[in-house]
Amino acid sequence: MQVIKTLPQKHLLIFCVAAAVPLLLIALLFNFPLATGGHYFAGTSQKVLGDLVHSAFLAAASGILPLIPLLFSIRNPLLRLVPKAIFVIFGFTCAWIAHAIAGTAGMLFYVLLVFVTYGGGTLLIFDWLSSVTRTFLTLLRWSAALFIYVTLQLHLNLDVDIENWKHTNDVVDFGASYFYILCLLEVVLYPALTWYLEYRLQDEQSYSLALDGFGRTLS
Repeated sequence: MQVIKTLPQKHLLIFCVAAAVPLLLIALLFNFPLATGGHYFAGTSQKVLGDLVHSAFLAAASGILPLIPLLFSIRNPLLRLVPKAIFVIFGFTCAWIAHAIAGTAGMLFYVLLVFVTYGGGTLLIFDWLSSVTRTFLTLLRWSAALFIYVTLQLHLNLDVDIENWKHTNDVVDFGASYFYILCLLEVVLYPALTWYLEYRLQDEQSYSLALDGFGRTLS
């Protein structure tokens, strides 16, 4: 049995917490007009924030698709290029669909929001994480993002069709709430889960190896 490689705990937690930074920055863009009486941060507007919210839904709903090939652990160096190639193809397809729905700005927002919604910096160490950790956290982020998005729509009494409210004042309250909640999950929940899954798995494997060694000694 091969021992699973893991990052040092300190480095792992740094990557996990860093995943929250882009979400916090986006949330602050929405918080700015709330704190300044309707003034928008330089370079942004109600339309830009509306496009961000629209792209956030597309990212939450479909962003998991390009990541699916990366959830599998493949040890052969050459074969490991296959899921990465599929990832690029899926990613390009989803970005093209986002462009067709929301234009160039929407496509750029979509790519950014897929990155920040599904782990941000932790995607850079995907290969270091076990397939169990990758799969569990990816599915959890996907379901949590969709649940939070729909729940906020219902709570704020917003229309199901985003086009009907994405360029209204409602988008500011919605966006601030949505991205602050995602940021909170990245800070509080996901680092603890990542650490638990990675190092509990490592401990169980070490225990299994010890039992195998003990069994061979007895035999």
